[in-house]
Amino acid sequence: MRVIAVTHLIINLIEVLLLRKVNTTNLGILFLIQVNLFIFCHKTNGEHSFWTPIVPDVAKTTAVYGTIQNPTDSEISILSVSSNQYKTVEFHTMSMENEGIMRMRKLDYPIFMKPNESIELTRNGTHLMLYEKENSSGELLIQIHFSNGLVKKHIVEKKSL
Repeated sequence: MRVIAVTHLIINLIEVLLLRKVNTTNLGILFLIQVNLFIFCHKTNGEHSFWTPIVPDVAKTTAVYGTIQNPTDSEISILSVSSNQYKTVEFHTMSMENEGIMRMRKLDYPIFMKPNESIELTRNGTHLMLYEKENSSGELLIQIHFSNGLVKKHIVEKKSL
């Protein structure tokens, strides 16, 4: 918020200085500054806490990795996770079987979290599986629904492996 406030202050100072002499050049500069401000004030922070590998458009499933945090000082649970592009989102974990084979197993909701606990979603560990792709337009979003009514929305960044 402090960055946004300082940015607005700078913009206001520039407006005052530029508008003393109104011409098309100054108005163009002011317009570009306002567009820049609009883009960066409405963008999420630079860090994406979730990512997915880049998959072909025909792929109907993908995995999501990152970190889910319990932002409270009390125990809560994750009731569900939803996506704007996939019909089903499930928690899965990987475990080593006796034969040395890695098996993926579905974890049932609710997923319990201790106060201020984090769940690391990693490859070959616990992760989210997204099934039944419905559309691929726009950014991939996930929503985490907690037992205390909190819903956290996240943009999922696409990364090459």
